[in-house]
Amino acid sequence: MKLHNEIVPVASLGASDRDTLFALYSQHYSGARRDQFESDLAEKEVVILLRDRSSDQVRGFSTQMILRQRIDGQQVRALFSGDTIIAPSHWGDQELRRGWCHYAAAALIAEPGVPLYWFLMTKGYRTYLYLPVFFRDFFPHYGRETPRELQSMLDSLARQKFGDAYDASSGLIRFAETHGQLTDELSGVPVRRANDPHVKFFLERNPDYVRGVELVCITEISHENIRPFARHMFWEEQRALVFDNPELRPNA
Repeated sequence: MKLHNEIVPVASLGASDRDTLFALYSQHYSGARRDQFESDLAEKEVVILLRDRSSDQVRGFSTQMILRQRIDGQQVRALFSGDTIIAPSHWGDQELRRGWCHYAAAALIAEPGVPLYWFLMTKGYRTYLYLPVFFRDFFPHYGRETPRELQSMLDSLARQKFGDAYDASSGLIRFAETHGQLTDELSGVPVRRANDPHVKFFLERNPDYVRGVELVCITEISHENIRPFARHMFWEEQRALVFDNPELRPNA
């Protein structure tokens, strides 16, 4: 692995850190505005930094926060992932997945009696593909109808977060002014991916992704729903958390 992850509170980021993150963001998204970037960053709780092991330079990042709602009398939480970037030179590195699993495992442990979901905005097929890699059930999905209760939750969270920019009939977010869209170099779909059913579905549901339109998605973060590939990583992070926190250990 060429990267290592570091999860830090957004409030602890200094001016140079913010400059670095925006520079990385603007290299990969055209139409990026510093004021919008700062506004989005300010509402998040933590940022997963991906640093080069040899130089310690930031090569990627992902911002995170927890949303809360009461739906049909049940309190639920939704882990919301915001701006996410990995430099193309480091695509394939697993460290973002490891950092995200650590953050999600910590959230699951913190309130075991409160359901936890991943509320994800996808403005590119690569982001959408995190869902089938990690989870058994996620929505929207090319082969399944979204369950009514999950659709209701998805609509409620999207309206809470994005207001009138969210169109429930399409499941898309269209901002009056762009919040950035993938550069031409990153927005294309390689031939080897063209027939992937998940990629085809994403392109059908969000044909204007190249203009910064985002498809809202949801999945439950639970041990039963996590695929074996990711479960090992998730359990590894959860075991580390329990080991580091004596009060979380059985019979402690």
